[in-house]
Amino acid sequence: MILRFSIQNFLSFNERVEFDMFPNPKRERFLGHINTTQIVPILKQAAIYGANGSGKSNFIKAVSFLRDFIVTPNHLLNVDLDEYRFMLTNEVKTDISFEIEFNIFNKYYVYRTTIGETIFEGLYKSGLGEKGDEPIFERNGNEIKSTYLQNAEPTKQLLHKNPKSSLLPLNNQFPIINNSDVQDVYNWFLKMMYVVTIDSNAVNLIKLMVNNPDLLEFANEVFRKIGLGINRLDVEKTPLDEWVIKHKQIANTIDQKLNMKQIDTKTGLIGSRNNRDEFIVEQVEGKDVVMEFIFEQLGKNGIKKNMQITSQSDGTFRVLTLLPCIYDAMKLGKVIFIDEIENSIHPNLVYALIKLFSESYSNGQLIYTTHLTKLLNQQELIRTDEVWLTEKIDGETKMRSMNDFKIHNTINIENGYLEGRYGAVPLIAALS
Repeated sequence: MILRFSIQNFLSFNERVEFDMFPNPKRERFLGHINTTQIVPILKQAAIYGANGSGKSNFIKAVSFLRDFIVTPNHLLNVDLDEYRFMLTNEVKTDISFEIEFNIFNKYYVYRTTIGETIFEGLYKSGLGEKGDEPIFERNGNEIKSTYLQNAEPTKQLLHKNPKSSLLPLNNQFPIINNSDVQDVYNWFLKMMYVVTIDSNAVNLIKLMVNNPDLLEFANEVFRKIGLGINRLDVEKTPLDEWVIKHKQIANTIDQKLNMKQIDTKTGLIGSRNNRDEFIVEQVEGKDVVMEFIFEQLGKNGIKKNMQITSQSDGTFRVLTLLPCIYDAMKLGKVIFIDEIENSIHPNLVYALIKLFSESYSNGQLIYTTHLTKLLNQQELIRTDEVWLTEKIDGETKMRSMNDFKIHNTINIENGYLEGRYGAVPLIAALS
């Protein structure tokens, strides 16, 4: 779980801005929203509000940038850092800075990095504010310091070839730091943190459901509860030759790889249209099989019909693509960041999804940006310490918790927010 995350000199973030997931001990409502199974009590969710252009999406981009840097050795080779630095100043700044504090298996870590002409990064065992952080490793350019350091030559050679890489993915290839914490941290960023942007597509959603029957059942449970008229979601499996006969028009327009002899036995073949995976073709026990979603929907007089994914609305599809993330947070303890969680989804459905997560016994976290003021209901859904506000001043994003305001637990914070009482709303001049 994440305790806190700070950003400096990245996109619209100029001076250091710190976001945290610490609960206010004076807030007694929704105690189930706090994970108390760890040494440090931590909130399970956070909602980030602000006007368009205030920096909400830039916050998500910062998380994604840091994660990509940590898990992908060539990440910085494919970006222009000048496009990411804060530019609306006459001050000369070169380094982008991030710091993140998190816990894994009830162990607490701090990771710091400054990214510029030279890369500095350090991984520490957190002192949790009670004592100094204990270094596991520090790296400055090609120099590595660690009491756990073994033969560093292979990794130093890799750093010499790619000085813009983080040490963590290189150490994953050639372990030179004899400390299991380093591998645990790398795996946490790789497998336990996920970012959903506005442009994110559901990658191989059908296969996810096939490989995880519990996820498919979770999706069905959610669909039954939120009233989309879907009685059952299944993955239908059809031998390729039978499927082609029924879908001649599609079969004639897709790639020639649909031929059974040209299907990759590992990756299969995905048929997509309008950013939706309509079907996948895989070899199952030596035979080519088409797998596709089938939605059993309810009609007049209780009639049930099987419908394909092409017949589903954008909102239904968006809900479907979010369900694996919510499942991962609820069931697997992952940390999920979502930009504009309400995109294409009715406010009542978003409300239901957030309520489902917030009431779960989860070790995961859900951190999302939104304009949906319906969620700002401190009597029914959210704590004020779970709400963060972004505001742009002189081109620079400022970020603060609604916990900074003295708000009685009977106040309607939705109305107060819309009235501009807490800032973070657009200031619109009169239009003539």
